[in-house]
Amino acid sequence: MTTESSLDGGYAEHQDAAAVRPGHPLRWRRLLVGLGLVHALVVGFSLIAPLLTGQARGETLFSVYFDVNYEGNFPTWWAVVQLAAATTTLSFVAVLARHQRIKGAAAWWILAGMVFLLCLDEGTWLHERLDALAGQFVDVADFTFVWLVFGIPIGLVVLLLAVVSARHLPEGSTRLIVLGIATLLFAAVGLEFVAGEVIRLGAPTAALAVLYHLEEFLELVAGALLLVAPLAAVRTRTAGRSTSFTLMDRSRR
Repeated sequence: MTTESSLDGGYAEHQDAAAVRPGHPLRWRRLLVGLGLVHALVVGFSLIAPLLTGQARGETLFSVYFDVNYEGNFPTWWAVVQLAAATTTLSFVAVLARHQRIKGAAAWWILAGMVFLLCLDEGTWLHERLDALAGQFVDVADFTFVWLVFGIPIGLVVLLLAVVSARHLPEGSTRLIVLGIATLLFAAVGLEFVAGEVIRLGAPTAALAVLYHLEEFLELVAGALLLVAPLAAVRTRTAGRSTSFTLMDRSRR
Protein backbone atom coordinates (compact mmCIF):
# COMPACT_ATOMS: atom_id res chain seq x y z
CA MET A 1 0.00 0.00 0.00
CA THR A 2 1.32 3.44 -0.91
CA THR A 3 1.16 5.99 1.88
CA GLU A 4 0.93 9.76 1.60
CA SER A 5 4.38 10.16 3.11
CA SER A 6 5.91 7.84 0.52
CA LEU A 7 4.22 9.83 -2.23
CA ASP A 8 5.58 13.06 -0.81
CA GLY A 9 9.02 11.52 -0.50
CA GLY A 10 8.94 10.30 -4.08
CA TYR A 11 7.84 13.70 -5.31
CA ALA A 12 10.61 15.41 -3.35
CA GLU A 13 13.19 13.02 -4.76
CA HIS A 14 11.89 13.73 -8.26
CA GLN A 15 12.20 17.47 -7.66
CA ASP A 16 15.76 17.05 -6.34
CA ALA A 17 16.75 14.93 -9.35
CA ALA A 18 15.31 17.53 -11.70
CA ALA A 19 17.14 20.29 -9.86
CA VAL A 20 20.56 18.67 -10.19
CA ARG A 21 20.07 17.37 -13.72
CA PRO A 22 22.45 19.48 -15.82
CA GLY A 23 20.35 19.47 -19.00
CA HIS A 24 21.08 18.45 -22.57
CA PRO A 25 24.55 18.58 -24.15
CA LEU A 26 25.09 20.70 -27.24
CA ARG A 27 25.60 18.88 -30.54
CA TRP A 28 29.23 19.88 -30.80
CA ARG A 29 30.25 16.66 -32.54
CA ARG A 30 28.00 17.47 -35.49
CA LEU A 31 29.51 20.92 -35.68
CA LEU A 32 33.02 19.45 -35.60
CA VAL A 33 32.24 17.03 -38.43
CA GLY A 34 30.57 19.78 -40.46
CA LEU A 35 33.55 22.09 -40.07
CA GLY A 36 35.88 19.25 -41.02
CA LEU A 37 33.97 18.72 -44.28
CA VAL A 38 34.16 22.44 -45.09
CA HIS A 39 37.90 22.42 -44.37
CA ALA A 40 38.36 19.44 -46.69
CA LEU A 41 36.51 21.29 -49.46
CA VAL A 42 38.51 24.51 -49.01
CA VAL A 43 41.89 22.79 -48.94
CA GLY A 44 40.94 20.18 -51.54
CA PHE A 45 39.87 22.81 -54.05
CA SER A 46 43.16 24.63 -53.57
CA LEU A 47 45.04 21.38 -54.15
CA ILE A 48 43.26 20.32 -57.35
CA ALA A 49 42.84 23.79 -58.91
CA PRO A 50 45.82 23.31 -61.30
CA LEU A 51 44.25 20.09 -62.57
CA LEU A 52 41.04 21.96 -63.37
CA THR A 53 42.74 24.72 -65.34
CA GLY A 54 45.83 23.01 -66.73
CA GLN A 55 47.97 25.88 -65.45
CA ALA A 56 50.97 25.77 -63.13
CA ARG A 57 50.31 25.92 -59.40
CA GLY A 58 50.23 29.50 -58.20
CA GLU A 59 49.36 30.78 -61.68
CA THR A 60 45.79 29.59 -62.03
CA LEU A 61 42.74 31.85 -62.14
CA PHE A 62 41.90 30.64 -58.62
CA SER A 63 45.32 31.06 -57.02
CA VAL A 64 44.98 34.57 -55.64
CA TYR A 65 41.55 33.81 -54.19
CA PHE A 66 41.69 30.18 -53.06
CA ASP A 67 45.29 28.90 -52.92
CA VAL A 68 46.17 28.16 -49.27
CA ASN A 69 49.77 29.15 -49.97
CA TYR A 70 48.63 32.76 -50.48
CA GLU A 71 47.70 35.15 -47.69
CA GLY A 72 44.72 37.47 -47.48
CA ASN A 73 42.38 35.29 -49.53
CA PHE A 74 39.38 33.04 -48.78
CA PRO A 75 41.26 30.32 -46.84
CA THR A 76 42.85 33.01 -44.66
CA TRP A 77 39.47 34.65 -44.09
CA TRP A 78 37.91 31.32 -43.20
CA ALA A 79 40.67 30.52 -40.69
CA VAL A 80 40.30 33.96 -39.06
CA VAL A 81 36.51 33.59 -38.81
CA GLN A 82 36.85 30.19 -37.18
CA LEU A 83 39.43 31.41 -34.64
CA ALA A 84 37.25 34.44 -33.90
CA ALA A 85 34.32 32.08 -33.28
CA ALA A 86 36.54 29.98 -31.00
CA THR A 87 37.51 33.13 -29.06
CA THR A 88 33.81 33.97 -28.71
CA THR A 89 32.78 30.55 -27.40
CA LEU A 90 35.70 30.47 -24.94
CA SER A 91 34.81 33.96 -23.71
CA PHE A 92 31.14 32.97 -23.38
CA VAL A 93 31.89 30.01 -21.11
CA ALA A 94 34.38 32.15 -19.15
CA VAL A 95 31.55 34.60 -18.39
CA LEU A 96 29.23 31.67 -17.63
CA ALA A 97 31.78 30.14 -15.24
CA ARG A 98 32.19 33.43 -13.39
CA HIS A 99 28.43 34.00 -13.21
CA GLN A 100 27.74 30.48 -11.95
CA ARG A 101 30.82 30.53 -9.68
CA ILE A 102 32.29 27.41 -11.24
CA LYS A 103 35.96 26.63 -10.84
CA GLY A 104 38.00 27.26 -13.98
CA ALA A 105 36.82 30.74 -15.01
CA ALA A 106 40.40 32.04 -15.07
CA ALA A 107 41.50 29.10 -17.23
CA TRP A 108 38.73 29.80 -19.75
CA TRP A 109 39.81 33.46 -19.91
CA ILE A 110 43.47 32.51 -20.43
CA LEU A 111 42.54 30.18 -23.28
CA ALA A 112 40.25 32.79 -24.83
CA GLY A 113 43.09 35.33 -24.79
CA MET A 114 45.51 32.83 -26.27
CA VAL A 115 43.17 31.92 -29.15
CA PHE A 116 42.50 35.62 -29.75
CA LEU A 117 46.25 36.15 -30.24
CA LEU A 118 46.32 33.20 -32.67
CA CYS A 119 43.43 34.81 -34.55
CA LEU A 120 45.26 38.14 -34.63
CA ASP A 121 48.41 36.47 -35.93
CA GLU A 122 46.48 34.65 -38.65
CA GLY A 123 44.79 37.85 -39.79
CA THR A 124 47.92 40.04 -39.79
CA TRP A 125 50.47 37.38 -40.97
CA LEU A 126 52.66 38.42 -38.04
CA HIS A 127 54.71 35.23 -37.80
CA GLU A 128 55.75 35.47 -41.46
CA ARG A 129 57.29 38.87 -40.65
CA LEU A 130 59.58 37.49 -37.97
CA ASP A 131 62.17 36.43 -40.57
CA ALA A 132 63.87 39.82 -40.61
CA LEU A 133 64.04 39.96 -36.81
CA ALA A 134 65.38 36.40 -36.46
CA GLY A 135 68.12 37.08 -38.98
CA GLN A 136 69.64 39.65 -36.63
CA PHE A 137 70.20 37.05 -33.89
CA VAL A 138 71.17 33.80 -35.63
CA ASP A 139 72.88 32.62 -38.80
CA VAL A 140 69.98 31.30 -40.86
CA ALA A 141 71.53 31.05 -44.31
CA ASP A 142 70.36 27.44 -44.72
CA PHE A 143 67.09 27.80 -42.81
CA THR A 144 64.07 28.24 -45.12
CA PHE A 145 61.44 29.29 -42.60
CA VAL A 146 63.37 31.64 -40.35
CA TRP A 147 60.39 32.52 -38.17
CA LEU A 148 60.68 29.06 -36.57
CA VAL A 149 63.67 30.40 -34.58
CA PHE A 150 61.03 32.18 -32.50
CA GLY A 151 58.11 29.92 -33.39
CA ILE A 152 59.46 26.78 -31.73
CA PRO A 153 60.00 28.27 -28.22
CA ILE A 154 56.73 30.22 -28.48
CA GLY A 155 54.95 27.02 -29.46
CA LEU A 156 56.31 25.20 -26.42
CA VAL A 157 55.12 28.01 -24.14
CA VAL A 158 51.67 27.92 -25.75
CA LEU A 159 51.42 24.15 -25.31
CA LEU A 160 52.48 24.34 -21.66
CA LEU A 161 50.02 27.16 -20.95
CA ALA A 162 47.19 25.25 -22.64
CA VAL A 163 47.88 22.04 -20.72
CA VAL A 164 48.11 23.81 -17.35
CA SER A 165 44.93 25.82 -17.99
CA ALA A 166 42.92 22.91 -19.39
CA ARG A 167 43.59 20.84 -16.26
CA HIS A 168 40.95 22.89 -14.44
CA LEU A 169 38.22 22.29 -17.03
CA PRO A 170 35.79 19.39 -17.64
CA GLU A 171 37.54 16.31 -18.95
CA GLY A 172 35.94 16.45 -22.41
CA SER A 173 36.94 20.07 -22.92
CA THR A 174 40.44 19.35 -21.63
CA ARG A 175 40.98 16.61 -24.21
CA LEU A 176 39.68 18.78 -27.07
CA ILE A 177 41.81 21.79 -26.12
CA VAL A 178 45.02 19.81 -25.68
CA LEU A 179 44.38 17.93 -28.94
CA GLY A 180 43.63 21.23 -30.72
CA ILE A 181 46.79 22.97 -29.53
CA ALA A 182 48.95 19.89 -30.20
CA THR A 183 47.52 19.58 -33.73
CA LEU A 184 48.07 23.27 -34.38
CA LEU A 185 51.70 23.16 -33.26
CA PHE A 186 52.38 19.95 -35.16
CA ALA A 187 51.08 21.57 -38.35
CA ALA A 188 52.35 25.14 -37.95
CA VAL A 189 55.76 24.29 -36.51
CA GLY A 190 56.47 20.63 -37.25
CA LEU A 191 55.23 20.42 -40.82
CA GLU A 192 56.60 23.86 -41.65
CA PHE A 193 60.03 22.71 -40.52
CA VAL A 194 59.66 19.58 -42.67
CA ALA A 195 58.57 21.73 -45.63
CA GLY A 196 61.71 23.82 -45.23
CA GLU A 197 63.86 20.70 -45.42
CA VAL A 198 61.89 19.45 -48.45
CA ILE A 199 62.54 22.75 -50.25
CA ARG A 200 66.22 22.67 -49.31
CA LEU A 201 66.60 19.14 -50.68
CA GLY A 202 64.95 20.08 -53.96
CA ALA A 203 61.99 17.72 -53.71
CA PRO A 204 59.31 17.73 -56.46
CA THR A 205 56.82 20.59 -56.40
CA ALA A 206 53.92 18.15 -56.13
CA ALA A 207 55.30 16.70 -52.87
CA LEU A 208 55.72 20.17 -51.41
CA ALA A 209 52.17 21.10 -52.46
CA VAL A 210 50.69 18.07 -50.69
CA LEU A 211 52.73 18.87 -47.59
CA TYR A 212 51.64 22.48 -47.21
CA HIS A 213 48.02 21.61 -48.01
CA LEU A 214 48.14 19.01 -45.23
CA GLU A 215 49.59 21.68 -42.95
CA GLU A 216 46.77 24.11 -43.70
CA PHE A 217 44.10 21.41 -43.30
CA LEU A 218 45.42 20.40 -39.87
CA GLU A 219 45.58 24.05 -38.78
CA LEU A 220 41.91 24.43 -39.71
CA VAL A 221 41.02 21.21 -37.87
CA ALA A 222 42.88 22.52 -34.82
CA GLY A 223 40.80 25.70 -34.92
CA ALA A 224 37.62 23.62 -35.08
CA LEU A 225 38.70 21.62 -32.02
CA LEU A 226 39.31 24.84 -30.09
CA LEU A 227 35.91 26.13 -31.18
CA VAL A 228 33.92 23.11 -29.96
CA ALA A 229 35.97 22.50 -26.78
CA PRO A 230 33.99 24.98 -24.64
CA LEU A 231 30.69 23.85 -26.18
CA ALA A 232 31.37 20.33 -24.88
CA ALA A 233 31.13 21.70 -21.33
CA VAL A 234 27.76 23.43 -21.79
CA ARG A 235 24.33 21.94 -21.03
CA THR A 236 21.01 23.51 -21.96
CA ARG A 237 17.51 23.30 -20.51
CA THR A 238 14.47 24.70 -22.30
CA ALA A 239 11.34 25.77 -20.42
CA GLY A 240 8.68 27.27 -22.64
CA ARG A 241 10.36 29.92 -24.78
CA SER A 242 13.38 30.39 -22.52
CA THR A 243 16.64 28.46 -22.64
CA SER A 244 19.11 28.33 -19.77
CA PHE A 245 22.78 27.33 -19.95
CA THR A 246 24.70 25.37 -17.36
CA LEU A 247 28.46 24.99 -17.42
CA MET A 248 29.93 21.71 -16.20
CA ASP A 249 32.92 21.70 -13.88
CA ARG A 250 35.72 19.19 -13.44
CA SER A 251 33.76 16.96 -11.09
CA ARG A 252 30.44 16.90 -12.95
CA ARG A 253 29.39 14.85 -16.00
